Amino acid sequence: MPEPRDLKPVFRMHAELCKALANQHRLAILYALSQHEMCVSDLAAALEISVHNMSQHLRVLKEQMLVRPRKDGQTVYYSITNPKFIQGCTLIRQALIEQHQATGESLLAAELLDAITAAFPVAVPASPADSAETT
Repeated sequence: MPEPRDLKPVFRMHAELCKALANQHRLAILYALSQHEMCVSDLAAALEISVHNMSQHLRVLKEQMLVRPRKDGQTVYYSITNPKFIQGCTLIRQALIEQHQATGESLLAAELLDAITAAFPVAVPASPADSAETT
């Protein structure tokens, strides 16, 4: 296994990506784009923010290579660059909901978890302990 010091460049990239994700509007944009590409105005309407504000958020996501634009005439459509970004965000949301559910903080946690899991099924890799039990 590599030493943490050997992975510093990857950790730096990961931290920069997390900065881009550290905004509820940008997370909502990724969620909206997870099913299909959308144009800027439709995204703005779906999130109930201005087109100007949406363009700023999309610029940040594009700089981190989370979304890619496609121009069709005057309209710019955006899509996700890699479904693994969506899977990672979905896993985090599932874990957050499970934590709230475990502490009894949210009565809606189970329904939210079911909805997110149904919409975005994520294959969770087996832990080393799980694979040791099956061998």
